[in-house]
Amino acid sequence: MLAGGVAAADEPTPPPPAPEPVPAGDPPPAAPLETAPAASLPPPSVAPPPTVVEQPRARTETEKEMLASYEPTSVAIGGYLQPQFRTRQDSPAQFDEDGFKFARARVIVQAATRAGNLELSAFFETELQPQFELEDAYGSIARTFPQKRGLPGRIVLDGGQMRVPISRQNMVSDSRLSFVDKAQIASIAPQRDLGARLTIAPPKVPARVIAGVFNGEGKNQVENINQSYLLTARVELSPWGRDAQLAESAFVGKLLTLGLSYGHNKLSGQASSVEKRQHFGVDLAAAWNGVSAAFEYLQVDHDYNGPGDPSMLPPAYTANGFAAQLAYLLPVKLPPLKQARIELAARVEEIDRNDFFPISQLGDPNQSVRIYTGVLSYYLRMHNLKAQLAFNHIEEIEDRTVVGEKADYKNDQLLLQITYRVE
Repeated sequence: MLAGGVAAADEPTPPPPAPEPVPAGDPPPAAPLETAPAASLPPPSVAPPPTVVEQPRARTETEKEMLASYEPTSVAIGGYLQPQFRTRQDSPAQFDEDGFKFARARVIVQAATRAGNLELSAFFETELQPQFELEDAYGSIARTFPQKRGLPGRIVLDGGQMRVPISRQNMVSDSRLSFVDKAQIASIAPQRDLGARLTIAPPKVPARVIAGVFNGEGKNQVENINQSYLLTARVELSPWGRDAQLAESAFVGKLLTLGLSYGHNKLSGQASSVEKRQHFGVDLAAAWNGVSAAFEYLQVDHDYNGPGDPSMLPPAYTANGFAAQLAYLLPVKLPPLKQARIELAARVEEIDRNDFFPISQLGDPNQSVRIYTGVLSYYLRMHNLKAQLAFNHIEEIEDRTVVGEKADYKNDQLLLQITYRVE
């Protein structure tokens, strides 16, 4: 019994029966799925209709060329301030008050862009005190012809209100002078006027020509009253510095320019007459190694004609003057800025506004004078930030009135001016 029981215990346990084979082609039975209640199922979503994207029209070749040549317009807002203090010798003449004033408070707006190989720009300058006044407002179209060697060619057409290209003193900005004020000959030259100006600088030629046609009525006159025109022509020969910025002092580098100017204008005169004005000017400007110099002579002939008795016409007369100046930038650079410089300058000038009529009283606006000026300038950022101290000694060339009274007087003055320009 025992042996049979042990033998039975040692026998292996038979394996479980194999599953029945599934016939080929029948899928295995799927596990049963639990079905959620109908209330918990989300509502079926409806797909939106497909969006139809309209393809842009293909650009023409002309449109492609225009887009390729277009550049965004850049606009720069700046200007300059020139507060001034003056003390002058007291005399019987008017306008000798001492004190502070704003010589100029200007706002300047410049815009520039390109259209292919053309440079397009606009320039605006306005005076804010003692009242708002438009100075410059003109647009320009320019084309530059680059050269591998020598000076590039350039042509510029300006249209609007701008400086008349007669007299270098008149053309230089009031903020870029070696002196506190311009020489008096600038006051007998045509100022700003409404018209067109063409500047041509031939390639590789150290010269340029400036021609202009203007209404001849003066600044801020919106139409040509007498239907005559102020015609101007200016030629500049520049062995050095033809394209340098128009400014005084030796900041422009090496410079030598000889300028010749001519202008012709007709205006409505007295007694139904017509006044003919002719302007003749010559100027020379030079700068080298810290030294700068300039000389200018300007003459304006006034003549009258018209119907009726010639003896009733105003008499002809001439206005003329000259200015000669010399300046030196000391080589020493001063704090607080590394580029701060000191300049010493001197100028002598004469002005005769009417060589026919004698003056009627002391201090007459047409009184001929000779002026000696000395200036000490402290440049912190060249002409953009500077302080200038000037002394004027004034001598009356016409020292007698029409009735023989004494007309010379003490009117020397001291001027302190600060210029701050933002571009």
